[in-house]
Amino acid sequence: MHDLVRRNRASEMDRIRAGIDQVFADAFFRSWPTGSQEVFPPVDLYATDGSLIAVVNLPGADLQDVEVTATADSLTLSGEVKAQHFEGELLWQERSAGKFYRSFKLPVPIKSDLVEAGYKAGVLRIVMPKVDELKSRTVQIKES
Repeated sequence: MHDLVRRNRASEMDRIRAGIDQVFADAFFRSWPTGSQEVFPPVDLYATDGSLIAVVNLPGADLQDVEVTATADSLTLSGEVKAQHFEGELLWQERSAGKFYRSFKLPVPIKSDLVEAGYKAGVLRIVMPKVDELKSRTVQIKES
């Protein structure tokens, strides 16, 4: 026969919760130096009357390591942000480095042959002229 032992459920739950909190704190909030990793640059997309404009944060990227590809209905960004190494022991790392690839289906057709891109102060700006809207016209019927 087993003896009944009364347990304090609140203190057990507190102990379990503290253990789980410690696991998450170690996994997500500790600064572990890492090597190259996947980079996911943030992109904003704006629409004006005549074009779509994509603004991409790429601090530390060299232009020769970035490629922009546009089709009539999509925009693709790919490349690499190379890691910079400095003298001394790395204590904290938040800047990302590594290869990236992003592809977007655009909300309206663009003139891919007229797309322009500029890079200044770590920000890539891509201007994509919209395709002129198809306009209806009245067709004159000729007698045959």
